Amino acid sequence: MLRYAVLPIVLLAGPLAVAAPDPAMIPTGRDPEAEYLSQAAPDPEALPKVPASQTISDPGDVAAVDGYDAAIAEASLADSAAAECDAKKMAALKKQVATAYKPLFYDNNFNYLCDPCYDDFHLGENWKRNCLGNWGVLDIGGQYRARLHNERNMRGLGLTGRDDDFLLHRTRLFANWEVNDRIHLYGEYIDAESNYENFTPRNIEVNRSDMQNLFLDAKLMERDCGDLWVRVGRQELLYGSQRLISPLDWANTRRTFDGVKAFWKGTDWDIDAFWTNPVVIDPRKYDQPNQSQEFSGVFATYKGTPNRTTSLYGIRYIETSAPTTFESNTFGGNLMGNVGPWLWDLEGAYQTGRFGSLDHNVGFFTIGGGRKFEDHCWQPVLWAYYDWSAGSNQLSNGFHHLFPLGHKYMGFMDLYGRRNLEDTNVSLSFKPHEKLTVLAWHHIFFLQNGNDVPYNINMTPFVATAGGSQYLGQELDLLFTWQFHPRQDLVFGYSHFFHGNFYDTNPAVPFRGDVDFFYTQYTINF
Repeated sequence: MLRYAVLPIVLLAGPLAVAAPDPAMIPTGRDPEAEYLSQAAPDPEALPKVPASQTISDPGDVAAVDGYDAAIAEASLADSAAAECDAKKMAALKKQVATAYKPLFYDNNFNYLCDPCYDDFHLGENWKRNCLGNWGVLDIGGQYRARLHNERNMRGLGLTGRDDDFLLHRTRLFANWEVNDRIHLYGEYIDAESNYENFTPRNIEVNRSDMQNLFLDAKLMERDCGDLWVRVGRQELLYGSQRLISPLDWANTRRTFDGVKAFWKGTDWDIDAFWTNPVVIDPRKYDQPNQSQEFSGVFATYKGTPNRTTSLYGIRYIETSAPTTFESNTFGGNLMGNVGPWLWDLEGAYQTGRFGSLDHNVGFFTIGGGRKFEDHCWQPVLWAYYDWSAGSNQLSNGFHHLFPLGHKYMGFMDLYGRRNLEDTNVSLSFKPHEKLTVLAWHHIFFLQNGNDVPYNINMTPFVATAGGSQYLGQELDLLFTWQFHPRQDLVFGYSHFFHGNFYDTNPAVPFRGDVDFFYTQYTINF
Protein backbone atom coordinates (compact mmCIF):
# COMPACT_ATOMS: atom_id res chain seq x y z
CA MET A 1 0.00 0.00 0.00
CA LEU A 2 2.78 2.41 0.85
CA ARG A 3 4.18 2.32 -2.66
CA TYR A 4 1.07 4.26 -3.77
CA ALA A 5 1.70 6.84 -1.04
CA VAL A 6 5.02 7.78 -2.61
CA LEU A 7 3.43 9.24 -5.79
CA PRO A 8 1.69 12.28 -4.26
CA ILE A 9 4.83 13.11 -2.29
CA VAL A 10 6.89 12.97 -5.48
CA LEU A 11 4.40 15.31 -7.18
CA LEU A 12 4.58 17.71 -4.25
CA ALA A 13 8.36 17.65 -4.52
CA GLY A 14 8.09 19.50 -7.85
CA PRO A 15 7.57 23.01 -6.37
CA LEU A 16 10.33 22.34 -3.88
CA ALA A 17 12.70 21.44 -6.65
CA VAL A 18 12.09 24.76 -8.45
CA ALA A 19 14.10 26.52 -5.80
CA ALA A 20 17.34 25.13 -7.14
CA PRO A 21 20.39 25.01 -4.87
CA ASP A 22 23.36 27.29 -5.22
CA PRO A 23 25.36 25.92 -8.21
CA ALA A 24 28.42 25.96 -5.98
CA MET A 25 26.73 23.33 -3.82
CA ILE A 26 26.14 20.90 -6.71
CA PRO A 27 29.00 18.47 -7.50
CA THR A 28 29.79 18.57 -11.20
CA GLY A 29 32.32 15.78 -11.60
CA ARG A 30 35.77 16.47 -12.96
CA ASP A 31 36.87 20.12 -13.35
CA PRO A 32 37.61 20.64 -17.09
CA GLU A 33 39.62 23.81 -16.45
CA ALA A 34 41.89 22.12 -13.93
CA GLU A 35 42.41 19.20 -16.29
CA TYR A 36 43.27 21.61 -19.13
CA LEU A 37 45.79 23.47 -16.97
CA SER A 38 47.43 20.27 -15.81
CA GLN A 39 47.80 18.99 -19.37
CA ALA A 40 48.22 22.09 -21.53
CA ALA A 41 50.21 24.51 -19.36
CA PRO A 42 53.65 25.48 -20.76
CA ASP A 43 56.84 24.39 -19.09
CA PRO A 44 57.75 27.12 -16.55
CA GLU A 45 61.46 26.61 -17.32
CA ALA A 46 60.81 27.69 -20.93
CA LEU A 47 59.21 30.98 -19.84
CA PRO A 48 60.92 34.25 -18.82
CA LYS A 49 62.05 34.33 -15.21
CA VAL A 50 60.25 36.72 -12.89
CA PRO A 51 61.87 38.72 -10.11
CA ALA A 52 60.79 37.71 -6.63
CA SER A 53 59.20 41.10 -6.15
CA GLN A 54 56.85 40.40 -9.06
CA THR A 55 55.70 36.92 -7.95
CA ILE A 56 52.03 36.53 -8.69
CA SER A 57 49.87 35.49 -5.73
CA ASP A 58 46.51 35.92 -7.49
CA PRO A 59 45.78 35.16 -11.17
CA GLY A 60 43.83 38.39 -11.24
CA ASP A 61 47.08 40.30 -10.86
CA VAL A 62 48.47 39.08 -14.18
CA ALA A 63 47.59 42.22 -16.06
CA ALA A 64 49.49 44.33 -13.52
CA VAL A 65 52.86 42.73 -14.23
CA ASP A 66 54.71 44.33 -17.11
CA GLY A 67 55.88 41.90 -19.79
CA TYR A 68 54.46 38.86 -18.08
CA ASP A 69 52.39 36.60 -20.27
CA ALA A 70 49.17 34.94 -19.03
CA ALA A 71 50.73 31.55 -19.83
CA ILE A 72 53.03 31.99 -16.82
CA ALA A 73 49.96 32.37 -14.61
CA GLU A 74 48.56 29.13 -16.07
CA ALA A 75 51.85 27.37 -15.36
CA SER A 76 51.82 28.70 -11.79
CA LEU A 77 48.31 27.35 -11.25
CA ALA A 78 49.32 23.97 -12.70
CA ASP A 79 52.30 23.78 -10.31
CA SER A 80 49.99 24.60 -7.40
CA ALA A 81 47.52 21.88 -8.40
CA ALA A 82 50.34 19.34 -8.75
CA ALA A 83 51.57 20.19 -5.27
CA GLU A 84 48.10 19.50 -3.84
CA CYS A 85 47.90 16.11 -5.60
CA ASP A 86 50.72 14.60 -3.54
CA ALA A 87 51.08 10.96 -2.53
CA LYS A 88 48.96 11.39 0.60
CA LYS A 89 46.14 12.96 -1.36
CA MET A 90 46.22 10.25 -4.02
CA ALA A 91 46.21 7.51 -1.38
CA ALA A 92 43.10 9.08 0.16
CA LEU A 93 41.43 9.16 -3.26
CA LYS A 94 42.31 5.50 -3.83
CA LYS A 95 40.61 4.60 -0.55
CA GLN A 96 37.51 6.60 -1.52
CA VAL A 97 37.32 4.70 -4.81
CA ALA A 98 37.60 1.34 -3.03
CA THR A 99 34.88 2.20 -0.49
CA ALA A 100 32.45 4.09 -2.74
CA TYR A 101 29.91 1.22 -2.77
CA LYS A 102 28.28 0.72 0.63
CA PRO A 103 26.27 -2.20 2.11
CA LEU A 104 23.18 -0.09 1.36
CA PHE A 105 23.51 1.30 -2.16
CA TYR A 106 21.54 4.43 -1.28
CA ASP A 107 24.52 5.35 0.95
CA ASN A 108 27.02 5.12 -1.95
CA ASN A 109 29.43 8.05 -2.17
CA PHE A 110 30.96 9.05 -5.51
CA ASN A 111 32.12 12.55 -4.55
CA TYR A 112 35.72 11.59 -5.32
CA LEU A 113 34.79 12.15 -8.99
CA CYS A 114 34.51 15.88 -8.22
CA ASP A 115 38.12 16.07 -7.05
CA PRO A 116 40.45 17.62 -9.68
CA CYS A 117 43.22 15.29 -8.51
CA TYR A 118 41.29 12.18 -9.58
CA ASP A 119 42.73 10.97 -12.90
CA ASP A 120 41.60 7.32 -13.03
CA PHE A 121 38.51 5.64 -14.50
CA HIS A 122 36.37 2.65 -13.51
CA LEU A 123 33.35 1.05 -15.13
CA GLY A 124 30.20 3.12 -14.69
CA GLU A 125 31.82 6.32 -13.46
CA ASN A 126 30.59 8.33 -16.44
CA TRP A 127 27.03 7.68 -15.11
CA LYS A 128 27.79 9.20 -11.71
CA ARG A 129 27.53 12.80 -10.40
CA ASN A 130 25.83 13.97 -13.56
CA CYS A 131 24.55 17.51 -13.20
CA LEU A 132 20.98 18.04 -14.41
CA GLY A 133 21.21 21.82 -14.53
CA ASN A 134 18.86 23.36 -11.99
CA TRP A 135 17.38 19.94 -11.26
CA GLY A 136 20.18 18.48 -9.16
CA VAL A 137 22.61 15.57 -9.55
CA LEU A 138 22.00 11.98 -10.69
CA ASP A 139 23.91 8.76 -9.96
CA ILE A 140 23.11 5.60 -11.96
CA GLY A 141 24.78 2.24 -11.42
CA GLY A 142 24.40 -1.29 -10.19
CA GLN A 143 25.89 -4.66 -9.44
CA TYR A 144 25.98 -8.14 -10.97
CA ARG A 145 26.75 -11.18 -8.82
CA ALA A 146 26.97 -14.89 -9.66
CA ARG A 147 27.52 -17.70 -7.16
CA LEU A 148 27.95 -21.42 -7.86
CA HIS A 149 26.86 -23.77 -5.02
CA ASN A 150 27.91 -27.34 -4.33
CA GLU A 151 25.89 -28.63 -1.34
CA ARG A 152 26.06 -32.06 0.27
CA ASN A 153 23.46 -33.15 2.86
CA MET A 154 22.16 -29.57 3.26
CA ARG A 155 19.89 -28.65 0.32
CA GLY A 156 16.95 -26.96 2.04
CA LEU A 157 17.14 -26.09 5.76
CA GLY A 158 19.54 -27.87 8.12
CA LEU A 159 20.65 -31.44 7.54
CA THR A 160 18.35 -32.81 4.83
CA GLY A 161 20.13 -35.77 3.22
CA ARG A 162 19.89 -33.99 -0.16
CA ASP A 163 22.71 -32.94 -2.49
CA ASP A 164 22.52 -30.26 -5.15
CA ASP A 165 24.63 -28.16 -7.52
CA PHE A 166 23.22 -24.92 -8.90
CA LEU A 167 23.97 -21.37 -10.03
CA LEU A 168 22.58 -18.22 -8.40
CA HIS A 169 22.85 -14.89 -10.19
CA ARG A 170 21.56 -11.45 -9.26
CA THR A 171 21.39 -8.03 -10.92
CA ARG A 172 20.78 -4.77 -9.07
CA LEU A 173 20.28 -1.38 -10.77
CA PHE A 174 19.94 1.90 -8.90
CA ALA A 175 19.25 5.58 -9.58
CA ASN A 176 19.87 8.22 -6.91
CA TRP A 177 18.53 11.69 -7.73
CA GLU A 178 19.59 14.51 -5.41
CA VAL A 179 17.03 17.09 -6.54
CA ASN A 180 18.53 19.65 -4.16
CA ASP A 181 20.04 19.62 -0.68
CA ARG A 182 16.60 18.93 0.83
CA ILE A 183 14.93 16.43 -1.53
CA HIS A 184 16.36 13.07 -2.65
CA LEU A 185 14.68 10.29 -4.65
CA TYR A 186 16.08 6.76 -4.76
CA GLY A 187 15.01 3.66 -6.68
CA GLU A 188 16.62 0.23 -6.89
CA TYR A 189 15.64 -2.71 -9.11
CA ILE A 190 16.53 -6.34 -8.41
CA ASP A 191 16.38 -9.51 -10.47
CA ALA A 192 17.46 -12.76 -8.77
CA GLU A 193 17.37 -16.20 -10.36
CA SER A 194 18.48 -19.79 -9.73
CA ASN A 195 19.49 -22.25 -12.46
CA TYR A 196 20.36 -25.95 -12.83
CA GLU A 197 19.05 -27.01 -9.39
CA ASN A 198 17.56 -30.46 -8.74
CA PHE A 199 15.33 -29.32 -5.88
CA THR A 200 12.97 -26.39 -5.36
CA PRO A 201 14.91 -23.16 -4.71
CA ARG A 202 14.83 -21.66 -1.21
CA ASN A 203 12.70 -18.57 -0.55
CA ILE A 204 15.82 -16.40 -0.50
CA GLU A 205 17.05 -17.46 -3.97
CA VAL A 206 14.53 -16.24 -6.58
CA ASN A 207 12.86 -12.85 -7.03
CA ARG A 208 12.30 -11.97 -10.69
CA SER A 209 12.14 -8.30 -11.70
CA ASP A 210 11.11 -6.34 -8.63
CA MET A 211 11.67 -3.04 -6.80
CA GLN A 212 14.03 -3.41 -3.87
CA ASN A 213 13.96 0.26 -2.86
CA LEU A 214 11.68 3.10 -3.91
CA PHE A 215 11.52 6.05 -1.54
CA LEU A 216 11.66 9.80 -1.10
CA ASP A 217 13.90 11.60 1.43
CA ALA A 218 13.01 15.11 2.65
CA LYS A 219 15.05 17.23 5.04
CA LEU A 220 12.75 18.66 7.70
CA MET A 221 15.24 20.56 9.81
CA GLU A 222 18.87 21.68 9.56
CA ARG A 223 21.00 22.61 12.56
CA ASP A 224 24.71 23.03 13.25
CA CYS A 225 24.70 19.77 15.23
CA GLY A 226 22.80 17.74 12.65
CA ASP A 227 19.89 17.33 10.21
CA LEU A 228 16.45 15.76 10.59
CA TRP A 229 15.11 13.79 7.62
CA VAL A 230 12.05 11.72 6.81
CA ARG A 231 11.95 8.76 4.39
CA VAL A 232 8.73 7.34 2.91
CA GLY A 233 8.41 4.25 0.73
CA ARG A 234 10.08 0.87 0.20
CA GLN A 235 13.44 0.77 1.94
CA GLU A 236 16.11 -1.62 3.16
CA LEU A 237 17.07 -1.49 6.85
CA LEU A 238 20.52 -2.13 8.31
CA TYR A 239 21.45 -1.37 11.90
CA GLY A 240 24.51 -1.86 14.07
CA SER A 241 26.15 -5.26 13.98
CA GLN A 242 23.32 -6.67 11.78
CA ARG A 243 22.68 -9.36 14.40
CA LEU A 244 19.02 -8.32 14.50
CA ILE A 245 18.32 -6.09 11.47
CA SER A 246 19.95 -6.58 8.06
CA PRO A 247 19.08 -6.60 4.32
CA LEU A 248 20.74 -10.06 4.25
CA ASP A 249 23.10 -9.53 1.35
CA TRP A 250 24.27 -13.16 1.48
CA ALA A 251 20.86 -14.19 0.14
CA ASN A 252 20.39 -14.05 -3.61
CA THR A 253 17.35 -11.91 -2.88
CA ARG A 254 17.57 -9.07 -0.36
CA ARG A 255 15.25 -8.20 2.51
CA THR A 256 13.23 -4.96 2.38
CA PHE A 257 10.31 -3.16 4.06
CA ASP A 258 7.50 -0.75 3.20
CA GLY A 259 7.07 2.11 5.64
CA VAL A 260 8.23 5.46 6.98
CA LYS A 261 11.37 6.45 8.86
CA ALA A 262 12.48 9.66 10.57
CA PHE A 263 16.22 9.92 11.09
CA TRP A 264 18.58 12.40 12.73
CA LYS A 265 22.13 12.57 11.32
CA GLY A 266 24.20 14.43 13.89
CA THR A 267 27.79 15.10 14.84
CA ASP A 268 27.67 12.75 17.85
CA TRP A 269 24.34 10.91 17.55
CA ASP A 270 22.50 9.14 14.73
CA ILE A 271 18.93 8.31 15.71
CA ASP A 272 16.36 6.45 13.58
CA ALA A 273 12.69 5.82 14.33
CA PHE A 274 10.88 3.56 11.86
CA TRP A 275 7.48 1.90 11.31
CA THR A 276 7.23 -0.68 8.53
CA ASN A 277 5.60 -3.82 7.16
CA PRO A 278 8.02 -6.57 6.05
CA VAL A 279 7.86 -7.20 2.30
CA VAL A 280 7.08 -10.80 1.32
CA ILE A 281 9.04 -12.06 -1.68
CA ASP A 282 6.96 -13.48 -4.51
CA PRO A 283 9.35 -15.17 -6.97
CA ARG A 284 7.29 -14.25 -10.07
CA LYS A 285 4.98 -11.36 -9.08
CA TYR A 286 5.46 -7.88 -7.61
CA ASP A 287 6.34 -8.17 -3.93
CA GLN A 288 3.72 -6.98 -1.44
CA PRO A 289 4.05 -5.98 2.24
CA ASN A 290 2.73 -8.34 4.89
CA GLN A 291 -0.10 -6.28 6.37
CA SER A 292 -0.55 -8.67 9.32
CA GLN A 293 3.00 -7.97 10.55
CA GLU A 294 4.41 -4.72 11.90
CA PHE A 295 8.09 -4.05 12.44
CA SER A 296 9.02 -0.79 14.18
CA GLY A 297 11.57 0.63 16.54
CA VAL A 298 14.12 3.22 17.56
CA PHE A 299 17.86 2.73 16.96
CA ALA A 300 20.38 5.25 18.36
CA THR A 301 24.14 5.25 17.77
CA TYR A 302 26.64 7.40 19.68
CA LYS A 303 29.86 8.04 17.77
CA GLY A 304 31.37 10.89 19.78
CA THR A 305 34.05 8.75 21.47
CA PRO A 306 37.11 7.93 19.35
CA ASN A 307 37.57 4.24 18.50
CA ARG A 308 34.24 3.32 20.05
CA THR A 309 30.64 2.95 18.83
CA THR A 310 27.71 2.57 21.21
CA SER A 311 24.24 1.57 20.00
CA LEU A 312 20.97 1.39 21.91
CA TYR A 313 17.71 0.07 20.52
CA GLY A 314 14.10 -0.79 21.20
CA ILE A 315 12.39 -2.93 18.51
CA ARG A 316 8.79 -4.13 18.25
CA TYR A 317 7.71 -7.02 16.00
CA ILE A 318 4.13 -8.32 15.96
CA GLU A 319 2.05 -10.85 14.04
CA THR A 320 -1.73 -10.42 14.25
CA SER A 321 -2.94 -13.31 12.06
CA ALA A 322 -3.53 -16.96 12.99
CA PRO A 323 -2.34 -19.63 13.30
CA THR A 324 0.53 -18.18 15.37
CA THR A 325 0.19 -14.68 16.76
CA PHE A 326 3.03 -13.07 18.66
CA GLU A 327 4.28 -9.80 20.08
CA SER A 328 7.97 -9.31 20.82
CA ASN A 329 9.60 -6.19 22.24
CA THR A 330 13.39 -6.27 22.15
CA PHE A 331 15.51 -3.86 24.22
CA GLY A 332 19.28 -3.95 24.01
CA GLY A 333 22.57 -2.41 22.99
CA ASN A 334 25.92 -2.99 21.35
CA LEU A 335 29.38 -1.71 22.26
CA MET A 336 32.22 -2.06 19.75
CA GLY A 337 35.67 -0.51 19.78
CA ASN A 338 39.37 -0.89 20.33
CA VAL A 339 42.26 0.26 22.48
CA GLY A 340 45.33 0.11 20.31
CA PRO A 341 45.48 -3.40 18.82
CA TRP A 342 42.91 -4.84 21.24
CA LEU A 343 39.32 -5.19 20.00
CA TRP A 344 35.97 -5.87 21.64
CA ASP A 345 32.36 -6.49 20.59
CA LEU A 346 29.64 -6.76 23.26
CA GLU A 347 25.91 -7.03 22.58
CA GLY A 348 22.87 -8.16 24.49
CA ALA A 349 19.10 -7.80 24.44
CA TYR A 350 16.05 -8.76 26.48
CA GLN A 351 12.86 -9.76 24.70
CA THR A 352 9.42 -9.61 26.24
CA GLY A 353 5.86 -9.97 24.99
CA ARG A 354 3.49 -12.79 24.05
CA PHE A 355 3.70 -15.95 21.97
CA GLY A 356 0.16 -17.07 21.31
CA SER A 357 -1.33 -17.36 24.80
CA LEU A 358 2.11 -17.77 26.43
CA ASP A 359 4.31 -15.17 28.08
CA HIS A 360 7.50 -14.45 26.16
CA ASN A 361 10.51 -13.44 28.29
CA VAL A 362 13.92 -14.39 26.89
CA GLY A 363 17.19 -12.83 25.77
CA PHE A 364 20.58 -13.18 24.08
CA PHE A 365 24.11 -11.90 24.55
CA THR A 366 27.41 -11.94 22.68
CA ILE A 367 30.88 -11.45 24.16
CA GLY A 368 33.75 -11.00 21.71
CA GLY A 369 37.39 -10.01 22.04
CA GLY A 370 40.18 -9.80 19.52
CA ARG A 371 43.58 -8.47 18.58
CA LYS A 372 45.14 -6.97 15.47
CA PHE A 373 48.79 -7.76 14.76
CA GLU A 374 49.54 -4.65 12.73
CA ASP A 375 53.31 -5.09 12.78
CA HIS A 376 53.10 -8.36 10.88
CA CYS A 377 53.21 -8.02 7.09
CA TRP A 378 50.15 -10.29 6.73
CA GLN A 379 48.07 -8.09 9.09
CA PRO A 380 46.43 -10.98 10.99
CA VAL A 381 43.34 -10.35 13.13
CA LEU A 382 42.27 -12.89 15.77
CA TRP A 383 38.78 -12.99 17.35
CA ALA A 384 37.14 -15.19 20.00
CA TYR A 385 33.36 -15.10 20.61
CA TYR A 386 30.79 -16.66 22.88
CA ASP A 387 27.16 -16.38 21.63
CA TRP A 388 24.25 -17.33 23.89
CA SER A 389 20.56 -17.24 22.97
CA ALA A 390 17.71 -18.52 25.10
CA GLY A 391 15.50 -21.48 24.34
CA SER A 392 12.25 -22.34 26.09
CA ASN A 393 10.38 -25.29 27.53
CA GLN A 394 7.64 -24.47 25.00
CA LEU A 395 8.43 -25.11 21.34
CA SER A 396 9.26 -21.89 19.36
CA ASN A 397 8.98 -19.59 22.40
CA GLY A 398 12.72 -18.95 22.68
CA PHE A 399 14.55 -15.80 21.57
CA HIS A 400 13.51 -14.51 18.11
CA HIS A 401 16.42 -13.09 16.12
CA LEU A 402 14.11 -10.79 14.05
CA PHE A 403 15.64 -10.01 10.60
CA PRO A 404 19.37 -10.75 10.99
CA LEU A 405 22.46 -11.46 8.96
CA GLY A 406 22.86 -14.80 10.68
CA HIS A 407 25.29 -15.93 7.99
CA LYS A 408 27.93 -13.55 9.36
CA TYR A 409 27.92 -14.92 12.91
CA MET A 410 26.39 -18.41 13.25
CA GLY A 411 28.40 -20.22 10.61
CA PHE A 412 28.52 -19.84 6.83
CA MET A 413 26.43 -22.98 6.29
CA ASP A 414 23.40 -21.29 7.91
CA LEU A 415 22.42 -24.44 9.79
CA TYR A 416 21.13 -22.64 12.91
CA GLY A 417 19.25 -19.51 13.86
CA ARG A 418 19.91 -17.46 16.99
CA ARG A 419 17.48 -19.35 19.26
CA ASN A 420 18.26 -21.99 21.90
CA LEU A 421 21.91 -21.94 20.88
CA GLU A 422 25.35 -21.64 22.46
CA ASP A 423 28.15 -21.00 20.01
CA THR A 424 31.81 -20.77 21.03
CA ASN A 425 33.84 -19.70 18.03
CA VAL A 426 37.28 -18.46 17.00
CA SER A 427 38.28 -16.72 13.75
CA LEU A 428 41.56 -15.71 12.16
CA SER A 429 41.91 -13.47 9.10
CA PHE A 430 45.10 -12.42 7.32
CA LYS A 431 46.33 -10.95 4.02
CA PRO A 432 49.19 -12.91 2.43
CA HIS A 433 48.89 -10.50 -0.51
CA GLU A 434 47.58 -6.95 -0.83
CA LYS A 435 44.60 -8.21 -2.83
CA LEU A 436 43.96 -11.53 -1.06
CA THR A 437 42.21 -11.99 2.29
CA VAL A 438 41.98 -15.39 3.99
CA LEU A 439 39.50 -16.16 6.77
CA ALA A 440 39.30 -19.30 8.92
CA TRP A 441 36.43 -19.66 11.43
CA HIS A 442 35.67 -22.54 13.80
CA HIS A 443 32.33 -22.98 15.66
CA ILE A 444 31.28 -25.38 18.43
CA PHE A 445 27.47 -25.56 18.80
CA PHE A 446 25.38 -26.67 21.80
CA LEU A 447 21.70 -26.39 22.62
CA GLN A 448 21.12 -23.83 25.38
CA ASN A 449 18.05 -25.67 26.73
CA GLY A 450 17.88 -29.46 26.50
CA ASN A 451 14.09 -29.33 26.74
CA ASP A 452 13.96 -27.41 23.46
CA VAL A 453 15.15 -28.24 19.93
CA PRO A 454 17.57 -26.59 17.44
CA TYR A 455 16.08 -24.00 15.08
CA ASN A 456 16.74 -23.36 11.41
CA ILE A 457 17.90 -19.98 10.13
CA ASN A 458 14.24 -19.01 9.49
CA MET A 459 13.25 -19.76 13.13
CA THR A 460 11.41 -23.01 12.32
CA PRO A 461 12.23 -26.04 14.54
CA PHE A 462 14.57 -28.60 12.98
CA VAL A 463 12.62 -31.37 14.73
CA ALA A 464 9.39 -31.27 16.73
CA THR A 465 10.56 -33.47 19.62
CA ALA A 466 13.18 -32.50 22.20
CA GLY A 467 15.62 -35.00 23.65
CA GLY A 468 19.03 -36.50 23.27
CA SER A 469 22.41 -34.83 23.64
CA GLN A 470 22.78 -31.05 23.66
CA TYR A 471 25.98 -31.26 21.60
CA LEU A 472 25.07 -30.27 18.02
CA GLY A 473 28.48 -30.38 16.37
CA GLN A 474 31.29 -28.26 14.96
CA GLU A 475 31.67 -26.20 11.81
CA LEU A 476 34.85 -25.14 10.02
CA ASP A 477 34.60 -22.27 7.52
CA LEU A 478 37.35 -21.24 5.08
CA LEU A 479 36.99 -18.15 2.90
CA PHE A 480 39.35 -16.71 0.28
CA THR A 481 38.55 -13.25 -1.12
CA TRP A 482 40.56 -11.96 -4.09
CA GLN A 483 39.90 -8.24 -4.60
CA PHE A 484 41.66 -8.12 -7.96
CA HIS A 485 40.02 -4.81 -8.95
CA PRO A 486 38.42 -1.97 -6.95
CA ARG A 487 35.08 -2.90 -8.53
CA GLN A 488 35.44 -6.69 -8.88
CA ASP A 489 36.21 -9.63 -6.60
CA LEU A 490 36.24 -13.42 -6.53
CA VAL A 491 35.31 -15.43 -3.42
CA PHE A 492 36.07 -19.10 -2.82
CA GLY A 493 34.48 -20.73 0.20
CA TYR A 494 34.49 -24.17 1.78
CA SER A 495 32.67 -25.29 4.93
CA HIS A 496 32.44 -28.64 6.70
CA PHE A 497 30.07 -29.59 9.53
CA PHE A 498 31.03 -32.41 11.91
CA HIS A 499 27.71 -33.61 13.29
CA GLY A 500 27.39 -33.98 17.05
CA ASN A 501 25.75 -36.49 19.37
CA PHE A 502 22.36 -34.75 19.14
CA TYR A 503 21.85 -36.19 15.67
CA ASP A 504 22.62 -39.70 16.90
CA THR A 505 20.53 -39.57 20.11
CA ASN A 506 17.40 -37.58 19.23
CA PRO A 507 14.76 -40.04 18.01
CA ALA A 508 13.05 -37.51 15.71
CA VAL A 509 16.13 -36.60 13.62
CA PRO A 510 15.37 -37.58 9.99
CA PHE A 511 18.92 -37.21 8.66
CA ARG A 512 22.37 -37.29 10.20
CA GLY A 513 25.95 -37.31 9.03
CA ASP A 514 28.46 -34.61 8.13
CA VAL A 515 27.81 -31.75 5.73
CA ASP A 516 29.96 -30.15 2.98
CA PHE A 517 29.48 -26.82 1.26
CA PHE A 518 31.65 -25.34 -1.50
CA TYR A 519 30.92 -22.14 -3.41
CA THR A 520 32.51 -19.69 -5.83
CA GLN A 521 31.25 -16.13 -6.21
CA TYR A 522 32.04 -13.31 -8.64
CA THR A 523 30.86 -9.71 -8.09
CA ILE A 524 31.20 -6.59 -10.23
CA ASN A 525 29.94 -3.11 -9.31
CA PHE A 526 29.34 -0.55 -12.01
